[in-house]
Amino acid sequence: MSTDFRLSKKLSLIDLLDGRLERFGIYEQITEATLDIKRCLTDGDNYLWVHADDEGFVSTMTRYMPNGAPGKILGAISEVFDTEIFSEYEPQFWGFDTQEEWDAWQCAISKEHEDEFYADILKFVAGETNGIRPGTVGEGQALIAKRLVADEPGLSAPESRAKLMERISSI
Repeated sequence: MSTDFRLSKKLSLIDLLDGRLERFGIYEQITEATLDIKRCLTDGDNYLWVHADDEGFVSTMTRYMPNGAPGKILGAISEVFDTEIFSEYEPQFWGFDTQEEWDAWQCAISKEHEDEFYADILKFVAGETNGIRPGTVGEGQALIAKRLVADEPGLSAPESRAKLMERISSI
């Protein structure tokens, strides 16, 4: 398990590692996993991996389990570099200003996936090329849909979408 973090402003990896964090007892830990674009910060007990993009700017920071709680490290970065830090559980991490914007985006993506899945089910039932992958839950649902439509052909009509999907879910 891990948690990713992002900064609210651009910061180069070179600046992050220039020694300004040492007054907080934070330094770079060199390990076999250290790369030019992947560095590890520690306070001696907790660890935070910092990832840079191709231009050398911090893209994400990751706390891996069981590497402690990096609150002290994150707090020092925020203070020294005058930046906010957002976890992957916050809308700002994903580029949204508010929870409402993030929720609306997630609903739109969910609707898009539901529409695609419904279209694939209809293609599966009709014996056409579709995106249903063998061995998946989706294939199981498509097989149920095929049986339901064989028994009641009207279920494949667009106006019966909700009814078909509800019956699939109930089985």
